[in-house]
Formats: sequence, structure tokens, C-alpha cells
Amino acid sequence: MLEDSSVTICNIALIALGEDPITSLSDNNKRAILCNARYDDIRRALLRSHPWNFAKKQAQLAADPMAPLFDYQTRFAVPTDFMRFYRESADDDMATWDIMADGTTGSLFIYCNETAPLNVIYVYDCQDPTEFDSLFVQALAYQIASELAIPLTQNSQRAQQGLAIMEGKLSIARLVGSQENAPREWDEDILLRSRR
Repeated sequence: MLEDSSVTICNIALIALGEDPITSLSDNNKRAILCNARYDDIRRALLRSHPWNFAKKQAQLAADPMAPLFDYQTRFAVPTDFMRFYRESADDDMATWDIMADGTTGSLFIYCNETAPLNVIYVYDCQDPTEFDSLFVQALAYQIASELAIPLTQNSQRAQQGLAIMEGKLSIARLVGSQENAPREWDEDILLRSRR
């Protein structure tokens, strides 16, 4: 059985468009050049679009020495492989946070009122295709197909078909992902506490 790779994922997209497959992203043809130019960008966007179970990580973050200017007491630098915040693992259902860039450096921080260390779960920049969920592979391939359809085929209908298939794969992935995780108990008092 072949393991998934960036080339096999791009070939799923190319075959869906009726194009010849490639042997490498460095091939000297338009198909490979476009796949090479767009693969990482599309992969990162798809990772940010959904809290994929295969791409979740836990981290304990240290507080940044620089305090927020207002609204929050503490800020925590996001991990270097951060793609999307999933949740803080605090027991407080009323915990609030914002992810914002530092005005000086542009680095991303989680701003909140929690004390260090901050336990978080986040989606990381998973780059190894052998770790991808099979539904992510399908969604990624059809997203690539939809974005490369016009430059490769000059056919907007193929772009729309690729997008529709990708959205269907993403819906299935969301359903499967929600079924794999244990349901979280709803705290009935959360609405009462929010009225304070």
C-alpha cells in the first residue's frame, strides 16, 4: 500500500481534473509548478478551517513577561507550529480569551486572565502527509483541484465541481470528528453565571 505524500495528494486533484499525474513537485511542467506553488498554502488553510483530530496537540504555555495593555491580565505566546486555537483546558466555563498579534513584533499571543502555565489544545501545522486523516487527504485534494481547475483547464465548472466535492468531504470529516470525541457535559449553571 502506498503512503500518502504531497505528490499522491496532488495527483488525486489532477486526475479529478482529467489531467495527467506528476512524478514530483519539481517536475518541469505546468501541473507540477502549480501544485508546488499552491500545495502548502491550501494545506495550511484547510488545517485552519476545522479542528482536525489528527492535528491537535496539547501544550503548557509560559506567561509572557509583557503584560497586556488592557482587558486581560496575562498573555501567552502561541507555539511556533500553531495553526488554530482549539480550546483552553481550564475547568472554568466562563474563561475568555482572544488571540491577537503583538503591535510591535506581529507575533501571535493568547490574551486571557488565567495564570501560568496555560494548558491549551491547538491545531498544529502538520506537514507530514503520512499523518493526515484520509478525509483530510480527500478534502485537500479536491480543494487543490478546485483552485487549479481554471489555470489548468480554463473550465470554471470543474472548479465548482471540485469545490462541491471538497465541501462534501469536509462535512463528512466534521461528522466523523465529532463522533470520535467524547461529548462534553453541558454546565446548566453557565447561563446563570453569565448574567452576573
